[in-house]
This record gives sequence, structure tokens and C-alpha cells, in this order.
Amino acid sequence: MKNDHFSSLNHRHELFEKLKNNNPIWWQFVKENINPEGFYVDIRKDNSLNVYYNGGSLLKVMLSHGEIKGKIHEHYLGKTGSKYVDFKLNSLPENAKKIMKRIKSKYDNKSESGIKARLICSPKARYIDSEFAYQTTRIDLTKLENSKIVFVELKRIEDGRLLTNEYENGKPEILSQMEEYQKFTKDYNQKITKYYKTLFEIKRDLQILPQSLVGINNIDDYELSENIELYIEPYPNLNSEQIPSLSPRQIRRIEAIKMILNQNNIVHNL
Repeated sequence: MKNDHFSSLNHRHELFEKLKNNNPIWWQFVKENINPEGFYVDIRKDNSLNVYYNGGSLLKVMLSHGEIKGKIHEHYLGKTGSKYVDFKLNSLPENAKKIMKRIKSKYDNKSESGIKARLICSPKARYIDSEFAYQTTRIDLTKLENSKIVFVELKRIEDGRLLTNEYENGKPEILSQMEEYQKFTKDYNQKITKYYKTLFEIKRDLQILPQSLVGINNIDDYELSENIELYIEPYPNLNSEQIPSLSPRQIRRIEAIKMILNQNNIVHNL
């Protein structure tokens, strides 16, 4: 890993200073719409930021030649194509509803992206980041809890990587994945910890922290957790307000997954 991979993030970067001090109209609009049914914002290692809606990247925002620039996926503008194109940020308030509708048509609430957004935007959520990535390593969520910086991997209960075909027999892919994450965090513990302390400062100064974290001034005494947690989205019928009704097959699958995870000391929500 290059020494500057994490240290390039700078809470005094000109983009963040401009947003903090000038507070342009489009940025006010974003902040006013950070709520359970709206946006969330993630800071990126190259000193840019992404505005998300329902798990879809609504906007990429960066500094270019001293000016704040925005990019948006062509699909969200109703165009054919797969590129991110320039977007006039001041037009966001008037175009937001159409863009959000197109995002939701691509990432509905049952998609992994939609589930991720629901978790992040929950009123009591303590997630500080999503889609943490380095080379082939990509971890879904990062939260702050009990003075720890905690990585969280997200899977749906139906995900084939949680079990082998024979359930208990063999090694499911999820175990190798979690081992890879644990090795990564062990090898780069200090760099990751410092990175998230900087990221917290940026979100605090930009006033885009989750409501449950607003009262925290800094995370100087936080440490990176050795455990990678696994959040498994349950069967849809368990999310219903009605009495849960699981089939025998679903019950067997849940119990088999729980047994494997418990045997391997993986923290999970089942």
C-alpha cells in the first residue's frame, strides 16, 4: 500500500473549506434533505464527496481548478449512456425529484443498495461511511460504536455466499471474505484509524454527521475494532408488521447460517 493512500484525505482541503464557508444554495439543499427519506453524503479519499439517494450516487462533487464541479450519471438525467457527465450544481433543487425517481427505479428498497441506504438513514444509525474501498477490498459500511470504528459487511439472507449447497458441509465464501477483511484491518490498523478520524472531522465541520453522532466533538480516543460485523438482511416476511411466517426451508437456512457464523466467532445480527 502506498503511504499516501489514506493520508491524502485533508480536512482543510479547499473543497471542504469552500462548502463550509460559502454554503452555496445547492449544498444547503443537500443538507436540508439529509433525512430517512432523502440524501446521505460520503467523503472520499481523493478529497471529493458523493451525494447518495437510496444507495445510488446522485452526485459526485470535486474541486477542479479552484471551482466546485459536479458530475452525474447519464441515466439519472434520462439519457442513454453509462458515463458520469458534468452537472450544474445550482440546478439540483429544481431537478432533484426527477433524478431521485430515476435512481429509485434502478435501486429499489429491496436491492442491496436500497437496504444500505435504509440502514444509513435510520434515525438512530451511527454509520459514518459506506463503500470503503482499496484495490480488491470493498467493505459496505463503517459505524462508530462504543468508542470503536467498526466495519460492517452487508448480505441479504438469500445470498449464496452465506452457505454451501449442503448447508453445514464445506466452507462458505463469506468466511474467506471476512478473513480477508480482518487481515486487511490488522495490517493497516493505524492508517485506517487515522483516516476515519480525519473523515469524522470533515463531516463534523460540514454539519453532515448522522444525528446520533452530532453530540460527539471528536473520535480521538476511538480504535479500529478487530471484529468485522456481518449484517444480514432478513427474509421480507420478517420485516412485515404482521406476525412473521417462515417456511421450514427458511428456518433451516437461518439456523445453518447462524451455526456457521457462531462457530467462526463472527459477530452478526441473526
